[in-house]
Amino acid sequence: MWRVIVAVLVLGFAAYRFVGKTPANGAGAAAGQPVYEGYLELRMLMKTEQREIELVAVEEKPYAADCEKHDAGSRIAALCPGGGKNGIGCSLKSQECSSQVEPRYQKMLDGLPVSTHYARVETNDRGSTPRRAVVLGWGMTEEESLQLCTAIRESAGKRISGGTVSCI
Repeated sequence: MWRVIVAVLVLGFAAYRFVGKTPANGAGAAAGQPVYEGYLELRMLMKTEQREIELVAVEEKPYAADCEKHDAGSRIAALCPGGGKNGIGCSLKSQECSSQVEPRYQKMLDGLPVSTHYARVETNDRGSTPRRAVVLGWGMTEEESLQLCTAIRESAGKRISGGTVSCI
């Protein structure tokens, strides 16, 4: 069980890096980057000795470069504990940009309760265009999903200025 908790904490941080990233050139570069008018959905599979957990991150209006170059997936995959370390491994399942998102993810982006706990991130790092994203794990117990959400909130809350991270 402790391995699952450690993995969830590490992946919570990795997920934060996905939704809380800003360009290296600072806020001025963030405002000048083109935005994709749709959604970016990233799926990862975390494998422990006992089971597999699917993690999902959905971002509204991501940077167009993330969709064109598939950069977001490679950043997450690099942060994921791999190589069987402590019996935990991760793999990127998919990264997709689309003009629509499933209704359940839209509910989460809007901050509505669903059947699992999830982390909802909202920042205004682009001036007039707010960013909303959610991170969650499927196939987790209620306790595990709450632990993942709490870990993301604590990690991201310290690093996101002018934004909020909430567990729902």
